[in-house]
Amino acid sequence: MRPTDRQEAARLAPTELVEAHFDFIWRIVRRFGLTPADADDVAQQVFMTATQKIAEITPGNERTYLYGVALRVTANLKRKAHRRREDAESELADFQDAAPAPDEATELNRSRELLDELLEALPAELRRVFVLASVEQFELAEIAELEGIPRSTATSRLRRAHEQFAERLRQVRERKVFRSA
Repeated sequence: MRPTDRQEAARLAPTELVEAHFDFIWRIVRRFGLTPADADDVAQQVFMTATQKIAEITPGNERTYLYGVALRVTANLKRKAHRRREDAESELADFQDAAPAPDEATELNRSRELLDELLEALPAELRRVFVLASVEQFELAEIAELEGIPRSTATSRLRRAHEQFAERLRQVRERKVFRSA
């Protein structure tokens, strides 16, 4: 089936697709548990796939399509992750000359690590909804569309995710992780 001329005109060029959605895809896969280096690789793979299949992407649904590809690529990478060791340089990639003061950078890194730990403890379907709502600030209707689920399911998953996240955070606080030395 050939797309209409209107659909063809509304289609984004590959560079526009990357410019419009790269940051979103990178943040999403990073919060789904990937290292910064892996997030770079996955984002690149997502956009390579998208540019190869750009004719199949319905205009106006680019973000939904990219999100679906990102989920699949992330899941594939995580399945393979148990076979390889984390590269030490990925930990150093977060430090740059324009970074905050050392004590602030340390606290930010601790906070990021804690966030990653808390997110990793959530089941994948709850983590995705939680990240989309709480980190990316998406509305429930957008989350339901991206996840391909009814809005009521998105609402339920978000409620359960908030409960589990809060419980895990309470447990961490009881361990006095935030207490400075």
